[in-house]
Amino acid sequence: MATSTVKTAGVWMLGLLWGLTACGGTPAPETPEAVTTQTQAATQAPLGQTVWLKACATQKFVSADRNLNTTAPLVANRDSAQGWEQFQVADAGNDFISLRVSETGLYVSADPNAGGQVTGFRTAVGDWERFTWVPFPDGSVGLRAKSTGQFVSADANQGGAPLYANRATAGCWEAFSFGIVGGGTDRWVQIWSDEFDGTTVNASNWAPNTTVHVNNEQQQYTNSSSNISVSNGTLKLTARLQSANGYPFTSGRLESAGKREFSHGRIEARIKMPVGAGLWPAFWMLGNDIGTVGWPACGELDIMENVGYGDWTSVALHGPGYSGNTPINGRFYPAGGVTAWHVYRTEYSTTDIKWYIDGALVKTTPRSEVLRYGAWAYDKPMYIILNLAVGGGYPFGMNGATTPYYGVPQSTVDLLRNAPQTMEVDWVRAYQWR
Repeated sequence: MATSTVKTAGVWMLGLLWGLTACGGTPAPETPEAVTTQTQAATQAPLGQTVWLKACATQKFVSADRNLNTTAPLVANRDSAQGWEQFQVADAGNDFISLRVSETGLYVSADPNAGGQVTGFRTAVGDWERFTWVPFPDGSVGLRAKSTGQFVSADANQGGAPLYANRATAGCWEAFSFGIVGGGTDRWVQIWSDEFDGTTVNASNWAPNTTVHVNNEQQQYTNSSSNISVSNGTLKLTARLQSANGYPFTSGRLESAGKREFSHGRIEARIKMPVGAGLWPAFWMLGNDIGTVGWPACGELDIMENVGYGDWTSVALHGPGYSGNTPINGRFYPAGGVTAWHVYRTEYSTTDIKWYIDGALVKTTPRSEVLRYGAWAYDKPMYIILNLAVGGGYPFGMNGATTPYYGVPQSTVDLLRNAPQTMEVDWVRAYQWR
């Protein structure tokens, strides 16, 4: 919610082709446990899904079985794809992906200190755990390690087909077919939600904040049902042209501080918004230590902001060294505009923060990028805020209005005079990776 300068950013998309082998043969039949193989061409990485990999050279599944040796490389020598042969694919930022072993939750790594040996026992994602997927014309895919710039190889001449990221070029030894396991279900488990099915705000989840005045915003938040209400299955935060406490507008703001706070996970909400220059609906999070360390040291994660334009929303991070006009931001264009229902989502961990709209990944910020500017402030419980501001620094930065109110042009005053404007929230949900 702090003032920010936004930049256009695109959806990261990776070309992958599925289900065939680089050697031109037909893969051996999978066991029922191994699962469904997608045979059509794919246009982006199967992020958040679980896959098996099969080496062209051996026509065997890749395994990370730690019962063999906890420090031994992955091998391509298994006849079926069970837990040790299944990997979750995740976006690791800047066109890289990571692979997490389903059996253990640990990450696949190509440690350059071990000659590019590919192992599966790292607890976090760094450069050694980042890979690029490379599609081949025959429908198979190669895997190139960021740490070495080399392709992962399952050279059968090395005995047992161990995997090493040590090949400058790719042939059959460096090619893998793959398929989605179990229809592609992931391991996100819902731990909380508010579906707004009642007739009042659930006080165990939310409290109104009526005392905050920041960013030169022009509204007075209230706890009145004319500004905050629940009906017909949605939360409604309503802005009105109504003087209060010296401010020309009233509106609503709810916070989950001290009630529902979340450390590392996935937070999402289904929202639709009004359009009017200077209206500033937002869905965001703050670190729960704001009372002791202050802002921006507490960390702020803006999942969705809009300043009254019908075609775009923005995201941002604010923390020590990157607040206000933060360099960590992005602007995105939901299909059908902001007045239609959309699901806005973040996933945040020790290694990166991701943003999604309607399930599509739109931005990834790795920890390393944040550390270029200041401290990482997102390894702590954070609480959720839903609010509809009117005017202030961010809207002013976009519309330039100084009269009749800062960040609020006359057209929006007239809009609010004719009818109150409402941000609606269908639900808010929280998940953790299990």
